[in-house]
Amino acid sequence: MFGIPPLYVAEAAGLYPGAPEATVELIATGLWFVHVLQVYTSCMVTLAVWDWLVCLPVEWERVWKREWSLVKFLYIWNRYYGLVCFSVNLWLFNGQISIEDCKSLHFVIVATCMWSTLGSEAILALRTYAFLGRKRSIATLLIIMLLIETGYLLYVAIGGVHQTPMLYGTIGPCTASDAPGRHVVTGFWLCPVVFDLICTGLTAIKAFRLHNLGMKSGIVKTFVTEGLFYFLAITVINVINAAFMFQSNANIQNINCYLALVIAQVLCCRLVLNLRAPDYAVTTSVNSGSHPIAHPPQFRRNNSMGTGRFSIPLNTFDQSTGEVYNEEYNGVKIHVEVDREG
Repeated sequence: MFGIPPLYVAEAAGLYPGAPEATVELIATGLWFVHVLQVYTSCMVTLAVWDWLVCLPVEWERVWKREWSLVKFLYIWNRYYGLVCFSVNLWLFNGQISIEDCKSLHFVIVATCMWSTLGSEAILALRTYAFLGRKRSIATLLIIMLLIETGYLLYVAIGGVHQTPMLYGTIGPCTASDAPGRHVVTGFWLCPVVFDLICTGLTAIKAFRLHNLGMKSGIVKTFVTEGLFYFLAITVINVINAAFMFQSNANIQNINCYLALVIAQVLCCRLVLNLRAPDYAVTTSVNSGSHPIAHPPQFRRNNSMGTGRFSIPLNTFDQSTGEVYNEEYNGVKIHVEVDREG
């Protein structure tokens, strides 16, 4: 029984007096894993609440004080529905729930978490769509991928999730995982990996093209760097989470679920807040080629989004004739340099 705290060994021995040592060890290990799961999920919910409280002042300025939009709705949904979802599941993982009640409630775990996951994915999809010039083909691709992912997550929530048996007695934490010998729930964590991979790939191609054109912008840098960090963080966590689903011990299969859910919510909300920063220094240097543009790139100040907020149509950056433009929009000076080679 190396590595198992004596407290759980004593508790297991008290539950099954006279049981073989192997049985006591098995029960003690299960009790220990359940406790670790409960502490782990509680810490993750604490992280989500802490991040919400820390971001409240910025959230008030960059979300609540601005006009309603799809991004604002998704942010509020992702942030506040996520907190409610995490709280409900935390109760299921830590409460004393009967086996009969858990037969109905264990579906709630995936059924609630899937909408938090889809909220994060929708934010990433919308940002990718905006970054790639709001093309209809990109929008169609992203919507189709979201619908496919939604369909699979619904299947997992309805028919793929399995109630984890109680360690002892008839009451205890209500958890769920894959049915023995199946790995359907594993796809719940791998679907976002595939979706994020496609979005990150499309973003990287666009960013590489802008870099070759010499376009330098704070908003582009923020999107690329934070989007890449988001992708790497979520991918690593989801892959680890999927790997844990292959563990034979059902009590440890979903131990990283909350980590994946909370980190996705936190990073997505911070991505929105950072992309809505009021000031971005925009310097554009575009190397010319054989197809000059007839007018400089247009930077439009969007007063409805707050002071200092600019809407930058990234798809307008193309090859140029090589000129310097000094424009003033509503008292805000914008300096655009277009270098000409040869």
